[in-house]
Parts: sequence; structure tokens; C-alpha cells
Amino acid sequence: GLKFRFSCQLSLHLLLAMRVALNAAMVALPGVLLQGCSSKSPSPSPSPSPTPTPPGPAPAPPVSYKCDAAGPDCVQCDVSCETSEATIRRLRMGDGAVGDACKCQICKQGYKADETGSCTKAEGTAPMVFYAYYAKDSESYPFENQDGASALGVIEYLHREVVGTTSCEAKQGQAAQLCERHFCIDRIHRQKITMHNPPAVYTERSGQFGPWNSFNAAACTPASQCTQRFEKYGYNVGCMKNIYDPPFNTQPLSGGNYYDFPGGCPLQDYTKKTEECKQGQPGGQCASPDGGNNCTWHAEDAGFVMIDDLSGITSLSRPDGSGNFSSFHEWCTTMAGDVTDPDPTQHPWKGDYPGGEWAKDTTPDHKGQKSLPFWLNPGETEADTARAQALEDLFASKYPDAPRLPEPVCDW
Repeated sequence: GLKFRFSCQLSLHLLLAMRVALNAAMVALPGVLLQGCSSKSPSPSPSPSPTPTPPGPAPAPPVSYKCDAAGPDCVQCDVSCETSEATIRRLRMGDGAVGDACKCQICKQGYKADETGSCTKAEGTAPMVFYAYYAKDSESYPFENQDGASALGVIEYLHREVVGTTSCEAKQGQAAQLCERHFCIDRIHRQKITMHNPPAVYTERSGQFGPWNSFNAAACTPASQCTQRFEKYGYNVGCMKNIYDPPFNTQPLSGGNYYDFPGGCPLQDYTKKTEECKQGQPGGQCASPDGGNNCTWHAEDAGFVMIDDLSGITSLSRPDGSGNFSSFHEWCTTMAGDVTDPDPTQHPWKGDYPGGEWAKDTTPDHKGQKSLPFWLNPGETEADTARAQALEDLFASKYPDAPRLPEPVCDW
């Protein structure tokens, strides 16, 4: 037989050339097998390969159940599905069709995903975490026995009662303050709420929230209705959904919700809340809400933002070019006019904004004619939603480490 010796230092080109020659020789000498740079004993020739089977169709890629807001094949989920800044939690059906069977990727608190991917109500009350917003002045006081709202809800409240005024009511021993907002409100505070309502709330309507009442001067009103409520449901957290208050809001707005938080001695105003009353009527505030009648909510301070920053006043330039306005009071004394001023000679009224930052004029649609752009078109869904988003964004920029929490479903 023939014997070949090769050097492993051969170049790749030389090796390939020799391999071609060897393959020709192997037709006559089938017992030789080359493997790298070594030779081995003769081996049986490999059996011929079977005839290859024509390839079938490629397997279908896995169905993506996550669509962005612009996806043409997405179906809009119902109110129980989540939204976030980056992704609308909308899901494509397995066959790519659109229709009634919306599949949710994430369910809101108080809801759970069933075997089809749809969100259904939880079976009983459950812990929930969300933000409650409320407008206030610079004074500090405990957060209890008061109302809160969703971001959209507090914006609507400001429009109704706060930004269309230029004077703050007189307080005890003080005169009314001109060029201040109603109730001297200058900020929006936020609380991170942990809630777990009593079972009686779910039994009534298969929901997480209970009935809502307004708190005035830290007292639940009307007292008789509040008494019946607390006896039946415990000191539950209540909600009022889709705030409707013509002429400012001519139709309910989804997400414009109010909440209330009964604390100790909730039937008396803040001047009559004795320790004895608090012991007999403890309210629902506690460290770890467990759904008991007296342990339904806990609040953690989650910061505040100034309305001047939200509405853009602190971004407006002074007429003399000396920088931006520092506050509503400074802007008002420079740019607004108030016919209720008892002594106009004491203030350099310009009269450009006679109603303050939003003019409550007398036209039928109650649209401000001379107002700051931020407050125009009250009660219109697109404009109010943009204002609420601006509020959430302002909190996010000031408190970047705080989580973004979705609004809960007000299901009472």
C-alpha cells in the first residue's frame, strides 16, 4: 500500500491541495482515512447517506402578547387593565384578530387574571397601594379625617374652588389676604396609601372601596349618614368616582376620583376631638391594615409640589426683565386685577388677568378668556388629563426614587 506523511506545519492551501489528490487516490485505495494530521488503521467505508427529506415549513414564531400603543392589532383592555408611561398593557389575541376577548398582561389591584388572561374582580377585599393627592396651605396638620383624590380629581378640585380667586378668606384675628388663592392653598400634597377594607364592603358590591363622604373641618358629613356607614362597614376607605360637577365638568371623567380617610373621632370637627372620643371612635388608621373594622388604611408622606411650579408661574418672566416670578402672590400683584380690593391705590394692578390665573367669566361655557394657558378649557377630557399627567410628572422629577403607582379602580 501507499504511505503518506504530512507535516502539521503545512499551510492551509497546501493541505487542501493534497486532500484533493488523496481523495482521487482513495477511489482505488478505499482503506485510507485522513483525520487532521494523523493516519489511522483502515476502517470500514461509511454507508451511503439516506436521501434527504425536503424541509417542511418553518415553525411559527411565538405569539407576542405585548403591544405598544400604536399597534394596529391590539385590542383596548377594559378599566381593570394597567397602563404605564412606556407600554399600554394591551394584548394581542393568539390568532392576531381583534374582538371582545381582551387579554390583560397585568391586572390592577383588586383584580386577578383568570385562565383566559382576562381580569376579574378578586374574591374579597385585598390590600391595595395607591397615591392620594390633596391641595393645602403651608400649615402642617396630621393626615386623617379628610378627603383625598386621584391626580385628575385634585386638578378638577383646583379648577372648581381654588384657581379662579385672588383672595384668601380671613382667619381668626387676621384680615383677608389679597392676591392669594382660595383658602390660601399653594401646594399639592401626596400620601402613599395602603388600604385593606373590611369584608362588609365586598359583600355589598363585590368591590374594594366603600361609600364616600365629605369631610369638612375634619368632620364626616352628614353626621347621621356617616354614623350608619361606620356601623355597617367599619371605618372603611370610601371613594366617589367620575366626578360630575357642571358647569365645570359637563360629563364624568374616568379617573377623577375622590377618596376619604376616617380617623379618630370622625364625627366631630377638629376643635372637639377629645381623647375620650378618639378611644370610643378609633377610626381606620393603623400601622398595618388587615381589613378589620378599625384597621383599614395607613398613610406615608410622599412629598408635595407647589402649584406655582405646576401652572408655570415660576417660569414666567417679570415685565422688567429682572428674572422670573417667584410666587403667585408676586405674579398677581403685578399682572392681575381684583375688583374686590377695598383699596386699589395700594396695589399696582395691571388688570391683565382680572380673575387671577383662571378667569371665571360669565360666558355660558365658563371658559377662561384671560387665563394662564395651563388652566384653559376646564372640564375637557384631553386638557384635564394633560394637567393630571403634568402633576404626576412634576412629582416624578422631584422624587425620582418614588414608585409610579397606578390609580385604583373606584368600584363603589
